[in-house]
Amino acid sequence: MATTKLGIFQASLDVLGHETTNDTGEPVESVRALVRNWDNVVEECLSEGSWNFAMETIKIASDTGVTPEFGFPEVFAKPTDWLRTCAVSQDENFAFPLLHYYDDSNYWSADSTPIYVRYVSNDTGLGLDLNRWPAAFRRYVELELAARVAPRLTQKEGQADMIMKMRDKARLNAKNQDAMNEANPKFPPPNSWTMSRGGRIGIRDRGSRGSLTG
Repeated sequence: MATTKLGIFQASLDVLGHETTNDTGEPVESVRALVRNWDNVVEECLSEGSWNFAMETIKIASDTGVTPEFGFPEVFAKPTDWLRTCAVSQDENFAFPLLHYYDDSNYWSADSTPIYVRYVSNDTGLGLDLNRWPAAFRRYVELELAARVAPRLTQKEGQADMIMKMRDKARLNAKNQDAMNEANPKFPPPNSWTMSRGGRIGIRDRGSRGSLTG
């Protein structure tokens, strides 16, 4: 069965104890609340893990138009669909992890070019393709969406806390199942050379990261 935005809304409303809907544009407060939170919830859920179904692998050359004021000499503009860096390597087979690099908000920088990067993508053919979502990730999104609107839409005492606990279990389950599907072991956590220092050389955002529509 295909995963749809409507189906996710229906599951979230069921968790909340609200009447279901047959239209994501239905003019009722419960549906409007889900619509308002949809984009942020999906992006945050995708950013939460190194999901195999949303993984993109690229070879990228440095931006010759940028000269850093200090630090690593080669700067690489992140793709507009980037959400989370999962691995950076010196070779296309990811046999030799690149540990000495900066991972800033809009770019990577390193000693050499090109580099190879695996990252979570919000491209419509990857992370935003709902039909690529495993059942466990879909359930995580359903419960995250319900948890996000629960304080506004639930009246029953303790229900919002219960939904958040369900969400936490669903997130852990989705991550565990995704890890079991990993074909190759991921690199160990980077050492202290790999750090985030947003705005270090003042590179501006290169564009939108995509539209979170379903």
